[in-house]
Amino acid sequence: MTTEIAAILVEDAPTATHPAASDVGLSRRRRTLGAAGVAGAVVLGVVVLVTIAAPVLVGDPLAQDFTAILQAPSAAHPFGTDELGRDLLTRVVFGGRSALAITAVASLVAAVLGLGLAVAGALFGGAVDAVAGRLADVQLAVPTIVLAIVILSFVGNSFVPLVAVLVLGAWVLTFRVIRGHARAVVRQPYVEAARVAGAGRWDVGRRHLLPSVLPLFFVAVTLSASAVLLLESSLGFLGLGVQPPQPDWGQMVAAGQARLSTAAWLALFPGLALIVTIVGLQLLGDGLAERFGTGRPGNHGAAR
Repeated sequence: MTTEIAAILVEDAPTATHPAASDVGLSRRRRTLGAAGVAGAVVLGVVVLVTIAAPVLVGDPLAQDFTAILQAPSAAHPFGTDELGRDLLTRVVFGGRSALAITAVASLVAAVLGLGLAVAGALFGGAVDAVAGRLADVQLAVPTIVLAIVILSFVGNSFVPLVAVLVLGAWVLTFRVIRGHARAVVRQPYVEAARVAGAGRWDVGRRHLLPSVLPLFFVAVTLSASAVLLLESSLGFLGLGVQPPQPDWGQMVAAGQARLSTAAWLALFPGLALIVTIVGLQLLGDGLAERFGTGRPGNHGAAR
């Protein structure tokens, strides 16, 4: 889904117009997120607030109760308990803290990296743009999950290597979404006129290019976050993410896989938390695409 939306964003990215066209800018500012975007924002907001307030809302995720081992969901334990008697609701909530923290850092770093390379390529062209494009091609040619397994197997899976691997797998999305639009902007007549008037590359970038690509950047950050969260959970499922006893959604799904027939709740609830969060991010990205007029699924060309 992320790849399809990214392709639509590239295809439907609006052709840059002179910034003096205030009517266009005003109409875009008046656009809303739409029902899907609002729903995504609400879902994501609830997930983030609950995970931030985890120490207040729930207990200790490492607390064990050997008298309550593998209990089914009940009033005392709404999500049931695991093989050590730990409350699963508590662990799911705290598992979101690690997953969302890693996702937020990796997504922002990846998006800024993709934005920087796309803007630099558009401003300087030539070898800079060619090298950035080839780097993106090389990255796309190597499956991210394979690259992550190789790297983390050698350097370990602490916070910094894990974030670095996720950044390597995510920056290309932002780069490809922004690159085509940025190259179109620098070819616009008003940009050429600014250059003739003596504006340098940095002036063009600051006054014309960045304001034009920032809406696409915000959409790309949201879509990139959903891809990063899915990859982070996949690595946790493979045992290369956050390590026990600290909870993590992917790790918890993997741990519950062996007991699907007898204690399905062990994998069900962390899996649902992951799905709900990813869907919320995707809906928010769709809403931002509508808000900024960058195109969205089922609405090709709406921004034109």
